[in-house]
Amino acid sequence: MTVQTLTELWTLLNRLNRFSFKVNTDNESVTGWQGAGQGLIKRRTNMTSMSEDIESGAIVETIERGDYYVSKDRKVSMHNQYLWQFNGDHIRLTHLRFGWDKPVYLFDIIENEQGALVTRQSHQCAADNYDASFLLTPDSLEMQWRIQGPQKREVLDYIYSV
Repeated sequence: MTVQTLTELWTLLNRLNRFSFKVNTDNESVTGWQGAGQGLIKRRTNMTSMSEDIESGAIVETIERGDYYVSKDRKVSMHNQYLWQFNGDHIRLTHLRFGWDKPVYLFDIIENEQGALVTRQSHQCAADNYDASFLLTPDSLEMQWRIQGPQKREVLDYIYSV
């Protein structure tokens, strides 16, 4: 197993330019979401340089815009906006879907005892539980979302790359 640190994730977040994803549901999910998408990432940061010394409180805002192909005949424009905040022993991920004045806290990303990047806790949204796992390569971040609830059984496999 490869040790993947928060610092490596932070450095990578500041280089990512594009994303792709696939959505898979099982037979118990009633959302009907199934398909794939892709798009580009824009970033805003409060860091003046990308030195090795990351200060606690450093932020990166990622803005994702792209297309989601629900089927080969149906394309939907999509947009996501996230705030990543480096806090020393964790990176906090917040969804800005309702704007900066109404952030939705998702979870903190930590390094576990085995050196893997994991969520400290799952995100609860109504009856649905959101969890994520992370895998880094030198030029990509693989992030898998697992959504479980009374009517949802979905897995979203994202690949963010430079």
